[in-house]
Amino acid sequence: MPRMNGFELVTLIRKNEKTHDIPIIIVSYKDREEDKLKGMEAGANYYLTKSSFHDDTFIEAVHDLIGDAAE
Repeated sequence: MPRMNGFELVTLIRKNEKTHDIPIIIVSYKDREEDKLKGMEAGANYYLTKSSFHDDTFIEAVHDLIGDAAE
């Protein structure tokens, strides 16, 4: 993203009263533990890496966040 990174965007979403409760899943190529921690500390609900990304993992995360509305 040209003006900010994903961690900054998540932080802004969490600080905004209108958007703070939106579920956030980060999908990134960065798979270092420090990147995952940074994403979770910023307020993401899930941090998935592209290197180990599977449809089932993503679907489980979405299901966990929005429940039966995903069906």
